[in-house]
Amino acid sequence: MQELTIVTSEPDALFGVGGIHQVGPTVSATMEPRPILGADGRAAVGALGVLADNTLGYAVMAALPQGAWSISTEIWIDVIEPLDVRRPVVRGTAEVHHGGGLSQGALLDAEGRVVAECRQRGREVEPVAPGSGARSSIQPAAEEPVDLGELVGVRRVADRHVLEVEPILLNPRDMLHGGISLAASEFAATASRVEAGSTLATSSVHIVHTRGVPRDATITFESITRHSGRTLWVTEVVGRVDGKVATVTTVTAG
Repeated sequence: MQELTIVTSEPDALFGVGGIHQVGPTVSATMEPRPILGADGRAAVGALGVLADNTLGYAVMAALPQGAWSISTEIWIDVIEPLDVRRPVVRGTAEVHHGGGLSQGALLDAEGRVVAECRQRGREVEPVAPGSGARSSIQPAAEEPVDLGELVGVRRVADRHVLEVEPILLNPRDMLHGGISLAASEFAATASRVEAGSTLATSSVHIVHTRGVPRDATITFESITRHSGRTLWVTEVVGRVDGKVATVTTVTAG
């Protein structure tokens, strides 16, 4: 088990994620309490993406040889308690599962209640170069509600959502942060659901990263309703760059 070197990035500051530390196989991180709203006006599940990705990703890395790095290929977030802006998630904790490659964790509120469970499957890659990563000077307002789409820069173009991959959205490898792609996908799915007349709230998110999305790329998210019921709704969101699939996300509401 390696002793981790924590490398910060711009999305950490954007979502107030920090305090990453390791105690043996367990990795924990904190998130500033902040009301981040989805397209339905509720606390956005997608806003947990960066916290989940960082916590789970470092847990995977903890089981790798010293100096090794990992990138997320899949991330799951399953909501246990309905998200509430009055009791925001403030902490994530995770451990590697079954020896490596898969980590499992929980996202908790200030009172220690588990709000969501999460998992990540990672893939070992070349280590991050020394000095990679940055910490933004952004100081997010702790009390004023903010729209998730506006926060990450998702905009509507015709029947799809588009995201320009600016430096503020990059991970330490200079690629779109996995937590940001999860956030944008969940936002797009929720917007699609609301437009179709559903009042259901997101209950789970599962994203698969099929290829990295580089700086200055444009990723387009297409939302496809796979099931539209009164008590259960399933949306698939496909993210494409230059026509090639980069992310596939299943968002369930119920």
